[in-house]
Amino acid sequence: MNSFRNRLLVLIIGLIAVTQTVTLVAVLESTRRNVETRAAQQLTAGSSYALQLVMFRASQLATGVAVLAADFGFREAVSTGDRPTILSAASNHSRRIDADLLFLVDNEGSLIAATGPVDPNFVAAMDEFTDRALMSPDMPHFALLSGRLYQFFAAPVRAPDTIAWVVMGFVVDDALAHKIGDLVGVSVSFIAVDGAVSRNVASTLEPDAREPVPPSPEPGSADSGPSRMMLGTEEFLVHEVSLEPDNQAVRLLLQKPAHEVLAPFLTVRNTMLLVSGTALLLAMIVAVVLGRGATRPIDKLMAAARRIEDGEYREPIAVGGSEEFRRLGGTLNAMQERVAEREARIRHQAFHDELTGLPNRAMAETTLAGMLAKAGANARVTVMVVHLGNLRELNASLGHRIGDEVLVATARRLSLACQNGDHVARLGASRYVMLFSRPHELEDAPRLAAALIDMLREPFTLGQVDVELQITAGLCTSPEQGGAADEMMRRAEIALHDAQESRERIGSFRVGSDDEHRRRLEIMTDLRRAIENNDLELAFQPKVAIATRRVTGVEALVRWTHPKLGPVSPAEFVPLCEQTGGSRQLTDWVLRAAIRQMSEWRRDNVSLDVAINLSAGDIVDAGFGDVILRLLAEYRVASTCLVLEITESAMMRDPVTAAGNMELLRVAGVRFSIDDFGTGYSSLSQLRKLPVDELKIDRSFVSRAHLDADDASIVSSTIELGHNLGLKVVAEGVEEADTLLMLHELGCDYAQGFVISRPMAAGDVAAFVREAEQLLEESNSTQTQLRALERLSNRG
Repeated sequence: MNSFRNRLLVLIIGLIAVTQTVTLVAVLESTRRNVETRAAQQLTAGSSYALQLVMFRASQLATGVAVLAADFGFREAVSTGDRPTILSAASNHSRRIDADLLFLVDNEGSLIAATGPVDPNFVAAMDEFTDRALMSPDMPHFALLSGRLYQFFAAPVRAPDTIAWVVMGFVVDDALAHKIGDLVGVSVSFIAVDGAVSRNVASTLEPDAREPVPPSPEPGSADSGPSRMMLGTEEFLVHEVSLEPDNQAVRLLLQKPAHEVLAPFLTVRNTMLLVSGTALLLAMIVAVVLGRGATRPIDKLMAAARRIEDGEYREPIAVGGSEEFRRLGGTLNAMQERVAEREARIRHQAFHDELTGLPNRAMAETTLAGMLAKAGANARVTVMVVHLGNLRELNASLGHRIGDEVLVATARRLSLACQNGDHVARLGASRYVMLFSRPHELEDAPRLAAALIDMLREPFTLGQVDVELQITAGLCTSPEQGGAADEMMRRAEIALHDAQESRERIGSFRVGSDDEHRRRLEIMTDLRRAIENNDLELAFQPKVAIATRRVTGVEALVRWTHPKLGPVSPAEFVPLCEQTGGSRQLTDWVLRAAIRQMSEWRRDNVSLDVAINLSAGDIVDAGFGDVILRLLAEYRVASTCLVLEITESAMMRDPVTAAGNMELLRVAGVRFSIDDFGTGYSSLSQLRKLPVDELKIDRSFVSRAHLDADDASIVSSTIELGHNLGLKVVAEGVEEADTLLMLHELGCDYAQGFVISRPMAAGDVAAFVREAEQLLEESNSTQTQLRALERLSNRG
């Protein structure tokens, strides 16, 4: 169906079929409407004729009734009350005019005589019949008696005044319906309404077509024109008329079966379907013949296109037929030549680096797989991944053109260093890989790598610029450290990563590094999900004002229990989160959780400052301050109770932007603390310009300050420096009571560490604060304080 030939055939045949179908449907629809219209007209005309017949019969019957009423003997018998004579005369006259019922009533409506059974309801309505007879003596009047429909006529008996009324009834039966139907030429039915039920009292239809009787029309709906109606199981075209001008309870239905109405249409339809089917079959035969001739050149072009698809470009395409097909064949010939050229170029580009011309990662992995397959029992294959550590700085300072020249020169040096069986490729922006297949020992690989690094570190002279590279390498050697191509490439990069972290020039893959790498990947992958699912927790470590011995605040510390790895240290997952760009998401979670907890503590009358650690990217984010202020407003927490801790190195990445964002929050009341002070590289001039409120001495100096004079000197100098700058000083990592006493003597403002309490759950903070206030405030001596601290630390 998707071929051009089939589509062409479908198009031709479809157009013919659509044209014939539209024409056929239009003609048949017009014919059907004309046939139905003629039938409706016939019914309409027949209804007028039938109504005239009924009226003519009524006139004759009315005359017959009037003759009896005017008969002298009958009038004399009525005036004298001679009942036998009345009945005899009435019976004789009834037989002569085929009357089925005869009633004689006086002027008061009382029955005098009757020739048949008397219906009390009919006698009660006798006055109505006499009134209607006076008003329209020649009109038919109908009534139901004992389930049968009668046509009644009334005439006054005068002697000379009206002394009585004679009423004759003529039954409406199937014989009357057949008489009218034979004269009119259609089926006729008389319908009478008896209460809420319409009843077919006389009809030319078969008995099964008389039920169900159509519903009684609404007033005024009779004589509205022919309509379709189901009578029994057959559909009829029906026209109905009222037999009395002011009474629609008796109606005359003229009916014609739908199959008789549509018989002429069906004949025309069958003929036209036969003609159309024959024409369509002939059109299909002609279309098939023409389609084959028209698509033969296309078949040749399709075969040629398949050869091009399969990569066969040598055979030229020769197509006959019209000029258009010959031109198309020539175009395809030119196309396959250009496709062959481009495919060769693309194949080269797919496996080679455009800048250096070296093979790329895909080609390197393929080459490595081949080397591993050919390596003998004594041959080892070594993968060395080389990283240019300062390429980014070279691009930033000297421009990308110099950076590209450095990459090309590096590729040239590595290529010159290759011996028979060695390969070099470019892995990425600043990484190369060398593949060695030599009968060497495992210990030879680091020496070979060191020699290559020394060669690469020799300065490049590019124009008037001498460039020296910072090189790091990672090694993986088969079969001891790997056996598959992708595995060895990955492990060599793991070794490179380990060398960069340990700040060594060369790193060799260590057994177990794979597990560490998988652990890092699993942590990085699952941490984002843990943040989204609110699977993290906060622990809080109290901070004590040394002078007043009161718990003034806590530091919020994030905790995570991995579902498979168990508890994961923040020192492990926070740096990984920063490396993957998810630190802001983590900080937002900690901020919300901590500020919400501050709100809950305040409802419990626990007033504490909460310190929260920020990552390097948070403080330079322009929208970070708005997030903090919005959370404080949402949970109705005073901004002065929030302390944001940030390291020196993080602020020094962009001190101007950091200072601007910090100042906006500081104006709102948020305080800032420099965390791990003493481990960074900030100058005092930069420190003085930052809007901070306190310094937090790193635990590496505090933990041994009571034992090491150098550490004690650093702590003392930092406290003095902070106070001189107008800052509060916090000592973290206070693990010994002697350290706390020394900090008190040095005038340190706050202390935080295990000597006071380990980090605790949020639910334990309130009880700890109350107990700490009682124990510490009552400790008015050094020994008492030491015992109080011991109790608190054991409790925490």
